[in-house]
Amino acid sequence: MQRDDQATDALPEPLTGRPVIPPGRSGTAQPANERKDAFPTTGANSSPGILLFLLFTIYQVLDVFEDGVVLIDDENRVRWLSASMRQFFDLKDRDVAGMPAGTFTQQFITPLVEDVDTVAGPGQSGKTVRNRQLHLRKPNGEEHWLEHTSRPMRLYPMRHNRLEIYRKITRWKLVERHLVESEERYRTLFDKGNDAILVFELSPESLPTRFVEVNEVACKRLGYSRNELLGLSPLDIVPPEKIGVVLALLKQFRLNDRILYESEHVTKEGSRVPVEINSLHFPLQGKTTVLSISRDISERRRIEEIRRTSFDQIERNIEQFATLGDEVRQPLQVITGLAGMGDSPDSAEIVRQAAVINALIDRLDQGWIESEKVRRFLRRHY
Repeated sequence: MQRDDQATDALPEPLTGRPVIPPGRSGTAQPANERKDAFPTTGANSSPGILLFLLFTIYQVLDVFEDGVVLIDDENRVRWLSASMRQFFDLKDRDVAGMPAGTFTQQFITPLVEDVDTVAGPGQSGKTVRNRQLHLRKPNGEEHWLEHTSRPMRLYPMRHNRLEIYRKITRWKLVERHLVESEERYRTLFDKGNDAILVFELSPESLPTRFVEVNEVACKRLGYSRNELLGLSPLDIVPPEKIGVVLALLKQFRLNDRILYESEHVTKEGSRVPVEINSLHFPLQGKTTVLSISRDISERRRIEEIRRTSFDQIERNIEQFATLGDEVRQPLQVITGLAGMGDSPDSAEIVRQAAVINALIDRLDQGWIESEKVRRFLRRHY
């Protein structure tokens, strides 16, 4: 795992200049080269010089770690801090040297942790702690994550001491948070749209496999639970007579990246839903995957049927207009002829009114011409 922060460039000063707290004591620390009891000895052959060299080597190794390290002695007191630990918590040796481990945790770590229940610092549990994640927020508002591990030292001459390691995992946690947020956004967009989304894979023979992902709209429209729908394939939700057409369309993916077509989906109850399907394919984990977006076009079909019926009625009316004038003029001419044979005032009035009716018929003819123009416009644009 990569670390977030750069390791300190400064090496620790020689151990002879670093404070070492004698077991069971408190107060001012004495330099290690001025004390005879600073290092444990085992046997007559133990040499303080060798022990000093071993301790100095261990400190040097731990001090270049990017992770924060706290060394706890056999009396459960803070013996040493690494440079990364001092830098991260803004600590100095004189502030913590000889401090009980529990006090150290409560004073310097617990106040920064967002969830205090997760804290199990040095000396609190008495057991090995592995990979406990701590979410910290510094006074300046910066967020940090540490992974805390506590383990006994297995290395002589500090085999009775304990290491508290605070691994810096901030960058990893920020990436993890970003991935979670991205997945939540994807899931929201995937599930909360108006169209059914069905994802499946294609075999080398262009045959569809079972669905690998479906959204909520698809489940509700088709009447299946998510698990039920994931057990089906695209061929299970199309009418039997359209399976051949669908297979032929899927083979077009060999030449095209995207196909758009209309079909029908069969629900769990057996009803049919007219749909417009926009499908595209892409490689995913070495397999050809198809994303199929299915739009319910029932309302579109209903509007189209209303429009078709209305146009048919308009055409019938226009045809009636075309013949109505001739049908009225023929008897009108007979009436006019008979009235013209007489000399009475009534005959003259009949002829005059017939002329008015004829003018009205002319206006109907002009309306038919305009209606024909409207019909051609509607057919061209609708």
